[in-house]
Amino acid sequence: MNSILHGQNSSIRKISDSRSEQKAAYRFLNNEMVTEQELIESCYERSSCICEGRHVLVLNDTTEINLNSHAGRIKAESGVGLVGNNKDIGFFAHLGLVVDIEQYQAIGFSSMQFWHRSTDKRTKDERKYAQLPVEEKESYKWLNCVNNSVDTLTNAASITVVGDRESDMYELFTDAKTRGVHVLARSRINRRTLDGISIEQALENTPQSGTFEIEIIGDKRKATSTRVAKMAVKFCEVNIKKPAKKKDTRPEQTNVWLVEAMELSGEKGIHWKLLTTHEITSYEDALELIEWYKMRWFIEQVFRLLKNKGFQIEDSQLEQGWALRKLTVLMLQNILRIMQMLIAYNSPEEQDASIAFSQSELECLDKLNKRYEGKTEKLKNSYNKNSMKWVTWIIARLGGWSGYTSQRPPGPITLKNGLDRFNHVYTGWMIAKDVGTQ
Repeated sequence: MNSILHGQNSSIRKISDSRSEQKAAYRFLNNEMVTEQELIESCYERSSCICEGRHVLVLNDTTEINLNSHAGRIKAESGVGLVGNNKDIGFFAHLGLVVDIEQYQAIGFSSMQFWHRSTDKRTKDERKYAQLPVEEKESYKWLNCVNNSVDTLTNAASITVVGDRESDMYELFTDAKTRGVHVLARSRINRRTLDGISIEQALENTPQSGTFEIEIIGDKRKATSTRVAKMAVKFCEVNIKKPAKKKDTRPEQTNVWLVEAMELSGEKGIHWKLLTTHEITSYEDALELIEWYKMRWFIEQVFRLLKNKGFQIEDSQLEQGWALRKLTVLMLQNILRIMQMLIAYNSPEEQDASIAFSQSELECLDKLNKRYEGKTEKLKNSYNKNSMKWVTWIIARLGGWSGYTSQRPPGPITLKNGLDRFNHVYTGWMIAKDVGTQ
């Protein structure tokens, strides 16, 4: 169990120090007495304890774990099924990452949902999908994240659930109000209002409230370069009507606030239209909501770490789908540590590193810091000792980051690679300490 919790790869063989440890890990993951839900509940308990009195965001989104390359090895009816293209084998994961918005700290997860599609391959028309209640649709994941988060974060001062365009559902806004939480979602539908106009028309009738600049980081994969974009901001209150096709008992209308951030470039640039249950009375309020939405980037990094160059969950050699799903839950606990560093490094404040690292780990990091600091001031770790930023600087250096503050901050994969190296160094350091005390 310990090797899984501290392992930096989905391969049990690679993270196990011995054959016996490897066998123990397989037994644990394949043990039917250890359920997926129990592991999820342990994650919820941590979030529940830490959230007390805090203003938190729940950043939620879905990813697909595609296991089609292992289709011949993974046992049927073991927690996997059809995924996105309705042909490949795998499962979906919808996660809610909890972030303290005031302290800029990753707390944990308040919602974890895993599922797959049925192999009967019936089409939406055959299932009369459009007529089904939302509770029987895949999109219920957004509402279920709200419910799970409310049940988990009972002691939080306030909860705002943040989602992308897919989460723009009428039921999301009404149900969140019923449960006493807020939502912030990117608009997908040009909804009708009680005033007889659309939300697009409402924005056209609203004056600009201000402008701000944002740095857009270039992406080599998309052949885009870094630029500074000037954004115009509008906001207004709208009373949206319940869609005519909705036949449930939810209210016939609900009021929300609409925020627009549009790039003034003359070209097709950034254009965000956000819907929220938060009241917006000033330009500053609107800017704050925009900043919150920008933090969705962090849940995308969780998925990036889970797959691709991170923990490579899709490359696991486990043969039971249930075991793979349980391994995913455990890997997410490892990823949380990386996210704590990533988010803390972007924070204006310095946080105590004891939230993620033990005292002995901090002692080892102090030794490493002396080695990785340069002779010039430009290559000094200028952060307060034993703060999360101080730790992140060292871990990033171990991961290959230059260390110069003039360079881009370290990314999640760099931090993951650095944490891999640190875990090996720390193990050797502890062995050396034990030998020295004998």
